[in-house]
Amino acid sequence: MTLIDCGNCRRWTAVATLAAVLLGGCGNDDSDSTAALPPEAPPPAAAPAPVPPASAAPGTLAAATDVGTPLSAAQLDAAVAGTTAAAFAGAARCDVQFVDITYGTVAPDGTTPVQASGVVMIPTGAACPGPFPLVAYSRGTDLDKARALATPGDSEAQLVAGLLASQGFMVAATDYLGYGRSTWPDHPYLHANSEATANVDAMRAAREVARQRSIQLNGKVFVTGYSQGGHASVATQKLISTSLSSEFALAGAGHMSGPYDLVGTVREALDRLPLGELGSTYYVPFAVTGLQKVYRNLYTTPGEFFKSPYDETVEGLLPTAGVSLQDLILQNKLPVLLDSLVTDRFVEAARSDTSSLHGALAVNSPIDTAPKSPTLLCAGSRDPVVDYRNTRQALATFQAAGAPSVSAFDVEDEPAYQPLLRDDLPVAINSGYHASLVPPLCLLQVRNLFLTL
Repeated sequence: MTLIDCGNCRRWTAVATLAAVLLGGCGNDDSDSTAALPPEAPPPAAAPAPVPPASAAPGTLAAATDVGTPLSAAQLDAAVAGTTAAAFAGAARCDVQFVDITYGTVAPDGTTPVQASGVVMIPTGAACPGPFPLVAYSRGTDLDKARALATPGDSEAQLVAGLLASQGFMVAATDYLGYGRSTWPDHPYLHANSEATANVDAMRAAREVARQRSIQLNGKVFVTGYSQGGHASVATQKLISTSLSSEFALAGAGHMSGPYDLVGTVREALDRLPLGELGSTYYVPFAVTGLQKVYRNLYTTPGEFFKSPYDETVEGLLPTAGVSLQDLILQNKLPVLLDSLVTDRFVEAARSDTSSLHGALAVNSPIDTAPKSPTLLCAGSRDPVVDYRNTRQALATFQAAGAPSVSAFDVEDEPAYQPLLRDDLPVAINSGYHASLVPPLCLLQVRNLFLTL
């Protein structure tokens, strides 16, 4: 389950190819398991938070700066034309202005004020006078600590602008804690609460941008995201529906290819040793060290969970400015095989239902709720990166909890999509399936749902 974003598909495919050369290929398990999540352990006690530089109050807009001039509808059509959604998207109605924002949010402890950055995408032009619904978009995983979605040419941001903002949705997208201009030193990867609060506070900042610019919003709110962002958008939907429904009128949600069940996701990687899942030598240490920094009780020393020499540097490795997974593998900072990275003690803790690691993974699997608004789960069942079992598990859990309107869409079930989902690499070692082929098609399905609502 390598969690990646559309902008990095070429370099990730190179890593997949490297794995193929070393291993001679690997199998893809499309199991049909929908077993219930393990009983959730109580959340571990959070450690005292580091003291960050002074930041704006949570939810407060600190700065907003236009990124150049609006992208024209023609430019946005051109961006979509290079994707798998090209034949189905239709023409853009609006130009889109990117606004680079800095705003206040909270640290993983839920109280310490910190700064985050992000982008607001504003529909403009005579055909798009508003009022607009507001969408919170959560991006896919990235190793580059410096990455900000407001950067001109960011392919994931342009895809969101081309498929959502160009159709009259105002979009707020956070860079997450620890990225861009965030004052928090680390990224708490797959920590559900801080993903959700970063999103909610980005929406609050976007509403302030709208107020300052006399842009009318219609009061409807939607949430969506891809890969890590799918995990984050589920967490955001949960936060809004359980605590903030009086502030945000959540009209619908679309979660795409996310690792919703972290316990099962890690165990799935261990079931595929020695390789693990595609890219698990990246997401396992990223998630485990990130949650260790939040809870401080998963292990005593890194050497308990990670083999030498990786234990010496793993806690400070991810994210890092200007690196890719391929860089880290070639520099011997991460191995190709998961079996070369994790210890027997890690495997034991991950398979235990009583370990602190299990408790942290379970409490950050945010599908223990019943969505109240229409919700779509979209993914590809041949995905070697985030196993489709996550989508089945989320659907089954939501339905068992009594969710009134939840559905799943497998892009492989649409005949018109199937030729677009094949290329020259076997899917079991092809990170491009997850990184670039599926995202436009799923975002198109999410957009179509949102337009009906």
